Amino acid sequence: MFFIVVLLALVMTSCSTSDNTPNAQAGYVNPRTCEGCHAGIAASYRETGMAKAFHKIDIEEVPGQTFTHEKSGRTYQFVKREDKVFLRRTEAGGENAIEKEIQYVLGSGNHARSFIHRTPQGRLIEMPVNWYPEDRGKVAMSPGYDRADHMDMRRAIGYQCAFCHNGYANAKGTSLLDDPVFEGDLPEGIDCQRCHGPGREHVAEGGRGKILNPKKLPAARKMEVCMQCHLETTSFSLPNSIVRFDQKIFGYNPVNPLESFVSHFDHAKGGKEEEKFEIAGSAYRLRQSACFRGSKEELTCTTCHNPHQKKANVDAACVSCHKQIAGMEKHPAKADCASCHMPKRRTEDVIHVAVTDHKIRRPDGKLDLMAKREERHEVMGKDSYQGEVVSYYPTTHASDLYPALAQVIHQSNLKKGVPRLEAALAKEQPKEPAFYVHMAQALHASGESAKATGYYQKALGLDEKFLPALRSMGASQLRAGDLAGAAGTLEKTVGLHPGDSLAWLELGRVYRGQKKLAEAARAARKAVELEPELVEAHKLLGVVLEESGDRVGAEAAFRAALAEQPDEAECRGNLANLLLTKGDAAGAEKLLKVAVVSSAAARFNYAVLLAQQKRYDEALEQALGAPRSVGSLELIGNLRMARREFRLAEGAFREGLKLEPGSGRLQVGLGTALGAMNDFSGARRFLTLAAQGTDAGAKAEASELLRTLPH
Repeated sequence: MFFIVVLLALVMTSCSTSDNTPNAQAGYVNPRTCEGCHAGIAASYRETGMAKAFHKIDIEEVPGQTFTHEKSGRTYQFVKREDKVFLRRTEAGGENAIEKEIQYVLGSGNHARSFIHRTPQGRLIEMPVNWYPEDRGKVAMSPGYDRADHMDMRRAIGYQCAFCHNGYANAKGTSLLDDPVFEGDLPEGIDCQRCHGPGREHVAEGGRGKILNPKKLPAARKMEVCMQCHLETTSFSLPNSIVRFDQKIFGYNPVNPLESFVSHFDHAKGGKEEEKFEIAGSAYRLRQSACFRGSKEELTCTTCHNPHQKKANVDAACVSCHKQIAGMEKHPAKADCASCHMPKRRTEDVIHVAVTDHKIRRPDGKLDLMAKREERHEVMGKDSYQGEVVSYYPTTHASDLYPALAQVIHQSNLKKGVPRLEAALAKEQPKEPAFYVHMAQALHASGESAKATGYYQKALGLDEKFLPALRSMGASQLRAGDLAGAAGTLEKTVGLHPGDSLAWLELGRVYRGQKKLAEAARAARKAVELEPELVEAHKLLGVVLEESGDRVGAEAAFRAALAEQPDEAECRGNLANLLLTKGDAAGAEKLLKVAVVSSAAARFNYAVLLAQQKRYDEALEQALGAPRSVGSLELIGNLRMARREFRLAEGAFREGLKLEPGSGRLQVGLGTALGAMNDFSGARRFLTLAAQGTDAGAKAEASELLRTLPH
């Protein structure tokens, strides 16, 4: 009896210290509390992938390899210093070095380990290299990073990503539209309450209080407990799910149906996406199986998996239904069922990982399941999925709000989705301001920005302090040229939300537009202070300081931007120009030469530098590799003229005029090229247009050239 009393006292003591536990106010307790009564289960669970899904880094997990990424030209090295771990990045020749501490690992190591830096402000930043067990363990780029222009050491882990790798974290934001910032201690891995619900009542009554046992739920609801994380219809732009706006970010409680927390969506049937195979799609694939459908959905994840144990018992589950298989002449009497019917396959979204395909079916020898893949990258609304987004789970909704929102939130079906969402909002008048912010953003994306302001105002009518609406409305006013309106909105925003870096950034841009350079610099510095990884804030500060005459400060700001994002072409161009004004042409060229490795946009600035040095052949090579723009085409035309390639110069100038028909510079260039080929009539036409235009420099040059043309 004494032991029981002492044990309960320990349990209650542990519970009483749970005020610092994330979501303690919602009935959650420190997950270590459960170990007092469930030591055996806790011990076996600690070995599972779910328990290790997010944890503090162990020095033994640190890879020894140095890795150079060919596409970006950057080298990464793990550095151990005392009891800390850092990732060091350098560019070619050891230039532009930066280090960030790694405090956490995301992933159990069964399939991958991602390395995470936590900023002093509470953001979780994914490092650009992962460790993969493939090929006896190797370092390679993190998912989405195998490209020249990757985000390096500044891609933030979002709330939805953290949801499936952690327990109940303290999210500073209240909406998925908010900056993903975490407060206090971070939970490590998925804890008991993610599947069993809040534990305070259970603990308070000495283990006799109410707690959810998922085994006692109906099959569909039991499956939902797993599907909270293991149902991802796709990781590419769609969207695959939308958390309800009346729910907290980490508010899922397995006591309630999954659809009360989140709605899942899918590609339209009949397309190439039907057989997609992605890393977090195990429940999605299982639900496609004939076994699942034939069981009338009684087959669930826990049919094979005991969530408290590391190893699954697939064979026993299969034989329970397929007893006759063992006696079949051509079927092995005893076999590993999964190796043939649920083989491991390389995933489409994480190309260095192979996982079990949970779509149970007969072996198909036609597929090369482990074929190497090139990483796929999308630009939302351009080369991402374009088509109808259909409800997946639940299959129907009482309201059309979320199905309509799913059409536009990733720009998958804007043309039909915008009027559909407008109609749903008009009919149902929801009280959550996020609906109206998404509606306004969809209008911007579909080219109807003028209508967006009304929806921002509706959102603010419901909550005058709603940060996403305030910030977005200010940015929208800035884009529309309403500097006074933007200043008023954004000054209110930073007054209500002084810790929002993006609002300070937008306010700095407004002040710059108003020629208030001191105020613009102050706002940019505040944005940098709040989010040192925010490259745009460093860049704005550099531009403003340069315009203010502070070249030393501008150079420091541009270098800080490039430390965070080495391929930022505009910053490299600005910094190169600063170095040129100091007479450091070699330093400028070195900057731009590195930039062109990972940024086609940097080729234009490099070409300009080479042209200024009269290295026309090298300049033309770089200009031809730059993205087509009015500036690059004018430069190509001028370089062709310098090489006396008049016909090719004409083509470049004409191509530029298709992009900007009224460009006086291009009209002068084209007139000059035509004149050089003795087409004086054509030359006079374009030089006259330039002389009548608004570009003062072009007008003067065209007028002078017109006087020299033969009559």
